[in-house]
Amino acid sequence: MNDVVHSRRQLLALAAISLIPKVATADIYDDYINSASKQPFVAFLARKGIPGHAFVGIGVRLEAGLIVYERFFGYYPAANGAASEVKLIFGKASGALDYKWKDTAWDEAYVVQVDDARKASAIAVADKWKGADPKYNLFASGGKNCSTFASEVAAAVGLKVPSGAGSMLPATYIEKLKKANGAP
Repeated sequence: MNDVVHSRRQLLALAAISLIPKVATADIYDDYINSASKQPFVAFLARKGIPGHAFVGIGVRLEAGLIVYERFFGYYPAANGAASEVKLIFGKASGALDYKWKDTAWDEAYVVQVDDARKASAIAVADKWKGADPKYNLFASGGKNCSTFASEVAAAVGLKVPSGAGSMLPATYIEKLKKANGAP
């Protein structure tokens, strides 16, 4: 059912975007480019479900209140199929740091305002994971998963990180991350 809801959200988002006149789209772009104040942020996001998914969004908030996501990063298993699914649970498989269309919808979010240096630290973690696959495992049994990626980014930007990121559902991890840092 969640997949249907997310698909409907994506369809509605696309429909809304297609209804925006080109002039309005140009205005939004101009607002972004010409903004005198761009406050960087890092967002820790998750979709609920089994297994769910945790991912990171990086962007800026403009003085007019417009929120612009510049990048999304999520750690996914690189292979598909029954054999790879078994390997994801009981062993290590290749992973890939990627952005997928599904990463435009989430159920749980923790957005942290950061400075440019901390934003760069978050991007550096993503670059490190892109350059050296730490091996994917659904339960982080010697491997890493999407929640451990979010946890490493959180540590890089100076947040308190709860232990056991790789062994809990992604939405649960993001909820615990928020609580550990005093967010409601």
